[in-house]
Amino acid sequence: MRSLLIYLSVISFISLMVWPCEIEAQRPGRTLQDPASLKEASSPSKIFSKIEISWRNSDARYLADLVGSGKAYIVLGEKGPRGGYYSKSQVFYLMKRMFGEYSQLKFEFVKYHNINDRSKKVFAVASRSYKNIRSDKVFQDKVYITLGKEGDDWVLTEIKTTR
Repeated sequence: MRSLLIYLSVISFISLMVWPCEIEAQRPGRTLQDPASLKEASSPSKIFSKIEISWRNSDARYLADLVGSGKAYIVLGEKGPRGGYYSKSQVFYLMKRMFGEYSQLKFEFVKYHNINDRSKKVFAVASRSYKNIRSDKVFQDKVYITLGKEGDDWVLTEIKTTR
């Protein structure tokens, strides 16, 4: 009986320690990260690196999570919406749809602008190749990604594609 009480006490203690973390992780747009990764994410070059990886992996959730409390301006050229301002949740569904229709063959940043001037917006240009899943037709374009400051954080403010 005593070991059962100890077991229940330990389980209760662990539940109380884990429960607040689970609530924080369940908030929309939030993920559990250690403080070191949050500090890394405040650097524009680190964010561009993570964008590159997530775009290659068709990770719409990560890209959407980079949108701040405002909206991001998105134009996906001939193969997407004409252009407009989208909230974080709209960006998720927009990118999820695009990644569902087009297989990402290549996404690589080739130029960075204002990367060392932290007081301005910073942007980068990526070269992208992608294939229509239905027709197997391959397309190439340039993707312009802009980050802006929101408090101490860098957030995604713009995605534009051009041929």
